[in-house]
Amino acid sequence: ECGEHLDIYQLKIDKAPTMAEMRLKFTESECADTGKLGSISWLIDGINIEDSQDALRVAIRQLPKDASAVQRAALQEKRQKLAAWISKFHEIADNMTEGIEVHAGTEHVDDIRFCTSDAVEEVWEAADIEDVLEEMDEAVPAEVMAIWMP
Repeated sequence: ECGEHLDIYQLKIDKAPTMAEMRLKFTESECADTGKLGSISWLIDGINIEDSQDALRVAIRQLPKDASAVQRAALQEKRQKLAAWISKFHEIADNMTEGIEVHAGTEHVDDIRFCTSDAVEEVWEAADIEDVLEEMDEAVPAEVMAIWMP
């Protein structure tokens, strides 16, 4: 028939799986292989945390300037729950990476060719850096807290 040869241009592509379908597939395969939750569940939890941080940032932007005490309290509760979730996520990461220095080599090294002569150079001890990071974690709102994922 006329146009029969044009059928080669009709692509037969299966629809790509959604993010939820992929998460389900990976967690099911992980549970079947080991019988317990592991790195895939941890990574998915990290992605979910990032999604919750995005949602909290949106809620903060939508909060009116003259927000009521109830609205501000609800927002603060969300921040606290998210901060607790992030803390638990980091605890699990520490347990999973026991003995591995995950933060090694992540410090920025400046190329001295780009540093100005007026810049004051400070040398930080490892203990000093840890103290500063702990102080920052306490002061940083949950919606902008960094989470470590590979």
